[in-house]
Formats: sequence, structure tokens, C-alpha cells
Amino acid sequence: MAWRYNLHLRVKPLLLLRTKNRVFLFRKLIGILSKMARILLALFSIAIISLCLGQVTPSKAQETGTLSVTTTPVSGAIYVDYVFMGTKFWSGNLSAGFHAVSFGDVDGYIAPSPQTVTVVADQTYYIVGAYRKLLSSQR
Repeated sequence: MAWRYNLHLRVKPLLLLRTKNRVFLFRKLIGILSKMARILLALFSIAIISLCLGQVTPSKAQETGTLSVTTTPVSGAIYVDYVFMGTKFWSGNLSAGFHAVSFGDVDGYIAPSPQTVTVVADQTYYIVGAYRKLLSSQR
């Protein structure tokens, strides 16, 4: 018999089986994995076709809001979630949830503090980053 159990119901190590039995077990394992792969491929194909036909719509795709960021009185760098988005003005759609907005340094000015905005689906949010001019004594 290919399988032997001890008192703890553990399977006899595969290397201790005869070569003929090992080959048989490997072929069985490959057959099982092959069937599983075909099932997964079929499920994945059905999901892709359903998305293409519009029968299933991902919920995350609809959960976006708009964020508009402006810097004043100078043209400063705008970062959203630590990614550079542009200077002076940026507007775009973001997924619903928390997002970090920060601003780059401009010579002669103090950069605005970073802000966190909570984007809600189908809403528009406006952030103004107001740079403050450095006094000559602060340089």
C-alpha cells in the first residue's frame, strides 16, 4: 500500500515510497492541478466577458470624486498622494477615500502646510495652497 499512517495520522514521507508509487502520485497531482487550472481559466474568462458586455460593473469605477488644487500667489508644485501633478493648478478625478495634498518649495516663500482631503463619490473639492512671502529677516 502506497500510504502508511502513524499514530498521529501523518502521511509516510514521499521519498520513502517506491519509485513506481511516486510517479503515480506525481501524475495524479499533475492531473488535479491541471483540472484546477482549467476551472480557474474558465471562471476568469467568464468574468472578463461579463465585464466586456457590461453585465458586471466594478463598484470602485463609480466611486470617484473631483479634486481641484490651486496655488497662490506664486506657481508652486502640487503633489497628490506624494505624486507630482503639476504647478499652479491641477484638477482630476480621484478614488473615494483619503488623499494627501502637499506643496513644493518656492524660493522666497513659505510653502503651505500639507492637507488631507476625504473624497466622496460624485463630489468636487477645492484646495487653495497659499504661499506666504518670507520677510527679509527670515532668510
